[in-house]
Amino acid sequence: MDKKAVRSIREKLLSIVLLPIIVLSILITMIGVTLFYRFYTKSIRDELKATTNTMLDYLNIMVEGEYEYKDGVLMKGDLNITESTMLCQIKKQSQIDLTVFWKDTRILTTIEDAQGVSAVGTKSDSDVANMVLHVGRDYFPDNLVINGMKYIGYYAPLENGNHEIVGMMFSGKQKNLVYQKIIEVVLWFAVFSFAVVGFSVWITRKFSSHMIEDINSINQFLKTISEGNLRTALDERVVQRTDELGSIGMYASKMRRNLQKLIETDSLTGLYNRRSCHSMLEAIVQNGENYCVIMCDIDLFKKINDCYGHDAGDYVLVETSDLIRQNVQDVGFASRWGGEEFLLVYKLNFEQTKERAAKLQQSIREHEFCYQGTSIQVTLTFGVAKGASHKDYEQVITQADQRLYIGKNNGRNQIVF
Repeated sequence: MDKKAVRSIREKLLSIVLLPIIVLSILITMIGVTLFYRFYTKSIRDELKATTNTMLDYLNIMVEGEYEYKDGVLMKGDLNITESTMLCQIKKQSQIDLTVFWKDTRILTTIEDAQGVSAVGTKSDSDVANMVLHVGRDYFPDNLVINGMKYIGYYAPLENGNHEIVGMMFSGKQKNLVYQKIIEVVLWFAVFSFAVVGFSVWITRKFSSHMIEDINSINQFLKTISEGNLRTALDERVVQRTDELGSIGMYASKMRRNLQKLIETDSLTGLYNRRSCHSMLEAIVQNGENYCVIMCDIDLFKKINDCYGHDAGDYVLVETSDLIRQNVQDVGFASRWGGEEFLLVYKLNFEQTKERAAKLQQSIREHEFCYQGTSIQVTLTFGVAKGASHKDYEQVITQADQRLYIGKNNGRNQIVF
């Protein structure tokens, strides 16, 4: 066969291989960008919600007293919020704009128009005021226009101790910042796709069949992730490749693990978060498995924060979580339910679960909690409840929670069955 014929065959083979690779590269880019857009906007929403709730928790936990607004000054107890620089500091660090409303009027805000004029004194949209002030619910609009600028935002009610809604707390991020990040990712995906195509041309003759197979595996892997299944696994043969496709497979697997970690676990303790715990409990109930739950809470945790500082409180949370993780491993799972509260799920009978609770209580008592040379006394109170396939797992959690509070009211540092 002459060189012209050989060249023709190679060109045809290259065309046959390149066409699906180009199509797959486009699909991967589209799926990747779509995934990124969804998870990035979701992460922004989570960030805004966390920022708002952190501000509210700080004011509610650290400062006693009611909100009052008089003569242009917003007070909570003895704290003059109007003179606080917290809003500006948060914006400087995170590019998140914050606003405090009294009723539907902005009285503190970091939002300014193009000329630097503050939005103080302006009012919220009627839809926002109705949902937050009147209905009393959080509100999450993603197409706000404030002072001529588009925002993704989050509103939460500002309540006094008698549950009277006196205003709102708002966190928002300008949409142009979101678009910049998405454009950057699109460009990276485009560059990456061109690199994959160029690499494919080079190894077509030797690896074309394996390449197409491996690209299809990656495509299916990303497709499965895009459908919400973060527990899927990429074919190990793809990850073990020593070329660019192996790198793609490794990064795709790493992306899946990171997304799974981001969505399913608590960032501080490494335990499952509340949402993923709900999903896992639903699966246990659907499979008809026996289980028991323990709701436990660190006793006098606020006192630990007040006496030793929040870093010490975080240390106690992490250490306690490690002990909990050791206790539930191989027989269940645990989640950080909220603050210093944990939910433990055991695939054991009631007696075995009670034994585990007693063992955990003992390990907490014997563990040396020492932060920066200071010994901290830590105890837990436990509420134990038995699950059943015919019983709503949320009722089981409620039962465990009620028993926990019985233990709290009866002196703490005890197990209530």
